[in-house]
Amino acid sequence: MNKKWIYVGTIATLTFLIVVLIAYLNASSLEEKSSILVEEFGGYGNDDKDDSSAIQDAIDLSYKENKLPVQLLGETYILKQGLQLKEGVSLVMGQSTKLLVEGNFNVLELKKNTSITKGTIEVTNPDFSSNVVYISGEEKIWTTESIIVEQLTLYNSSGSNSGNAISFIAEGSGEFISFVNVVNVNISGFHTSVYLQAIPPNNEEEYNFINGNRFINVTMEDCIVCIHMNSEVTIPNEVSGNVFDNLQIQLTERTERVAIISGSHNTIEGMIWDASILKDSSPLIDFQQESYKNVVETNLSNNRIVDVGKENRYGISISD
Repeated sequence: MNKKWIYVGTIATLTFLIVVLIAYLNASSLEEKSSILVEEFGGYGNDDKDDSSAIQDAIDLSYKENKLPVQLLGETYILKQGLQLKEGVSLVMGQSTKLLVEGNFNVLELKKNTSITKGTIEVTNPDFSSNVVYISGEEKIWTTESIIVEQLTLYNSSGSNSGNAISFIAEGSGEFISFVNVVNVNISGFHTSVYLQAIPPNNEEEYNFINGNRFINVTMEDCIVCIHMNSEVTIPNEVSGNVFDNLQIQLTERTERVAIISGSHNTIEGMIWDASILKDSSPLIDFQQESYKNVVETNLSNNRIVDVGKENRYGISISD
């Protein structure tokens, strides 16, 4: 009898240990799957290989299965094709992670309910004429389809001052982009830092708009144009109610405009550095004819502002 009970006890103990082991392995598996690593798809970075397909494959898996964040933790990845950040997916880079763009294409197209945080996207091609971060009005972004761009550096190191760092474009009937948050972003070396455009739809009875987006704590440096809002005053194609707050704008001898403004009720507030290096005293803030009740508060004197719109307001909010 004693041997029988010893045998039964041994089996029971082994069974218990197996259950505990399975539970541990399952817990470990869940912990490991708190994110998707690009390395699992062959994107190791820090070499001369094109990592575009590996990063896109990781994004596609997240979109299809579980919407886990896609992480890029290496130092340098090479992109020779554009990426599409699909609905519900977040792209998270390390603080020192860098995406090197080798080519001329829209680098990162954001769909609804997406985010990108940290890291640097660096353009190295002097012929680059596309957009780094691009959002299309086809996505119809509203309060429940938020997009976040945060703690990101966008840098054109080619010396050509070409391409756009951030572009929101609405061109078809019924397209719109609203309530996107761009926060703590550094931009350097492009033709245009932020470009917002609503193109007239084909049907005059329809409309599109880019309204109510926020650009907070953004630094812009060495760009030809820092902010360009391109639209009519209101619908059918409207860029209105966008907020640029707490900006730091560093001018260089290549800068032509701090802001070109159309649309209505847009606000820009920030500090503009070294306007005196532009010797010809040409206007730096340009209110277009299609502008109405926009507000600009900077340290620029009024002689650096031209206004052919209606009821726009501008003044010095920060002492020289």
